Amino acid sequence: MIIRTPADLGAAIRAGRRALGLDQAGLAARVGVQRQWIIKIESGKSTAEVGLVLRTLNALGLKFEVGESLDKPTSVRPPTGLSYDIDAALERTRPDRAVGSIRHGAHPSVSARQSKAGTLARRSASKKHGR
Repeated sequence: MIIRTPADLGAAIRAGRRALGLDQAGLAARVGVQRQWIIKIESGKSTAEVGLVLRTLNALGLKFEVGESLDKPTSVRPPTGLSYDIDAALERTRPDRAVGSIRHGAHPSVSARQSKAGTLARRSASKKHGR
């Protein structure tokens, strides 16, 4: 069986368990996990710990083998919800454009955070005094 997804792995584990005549509790006892973990892995849980997956495969007499695919490699997308703007990060590191870069009258040892804090404090003081 070729496994490409967590659901494929779950199906292989379920088939192996059934071939040995084990119920989920029996397999859980062999692996040393709770039955709930077996239920999740068989349903395609994508965040299962690799060590436990290998232990489960061993308990079923199944082997894990990696080989070259005959299919074209597919692009791998980052997990949903995670993003990072690399251009913005690079822009912040450029000395001539960084937030808090050395401005007229700023001391070279003042960090961007300190400079920004000072600017905010001056703005706050201006508002209090009606300037």
